[in-house]
Amino acid sequence: MKSNRPTGIFLLIVPTVIFLIYIYLLFASSLDLLIIKLTIVGTVGIIVSVFIWIGYTMISTSNPSEITDDNI
Repeated sequence: MKSNRPTGIFLLIVPTVIFLIYIYLLFASSLDLLIIKLTIVGTVGIIVSVFIWIGYTMISTSNPSEITDDNI
């Protein structure tokens, strides 16, 4: 059985580094307004994408057959 330790270390270090870079760009650089705008656009894009996916799934999925006593 493979160890999950390298994956766990990766998932611990990489998001932490990304967050620290984000904090630096937000508070210690002149790119603060751009970073805020990109964060908002990314967040809204993710939310809209979820709604698009739900809508597509609802359109493309056929209705299940009704359950009757004859089917049981």
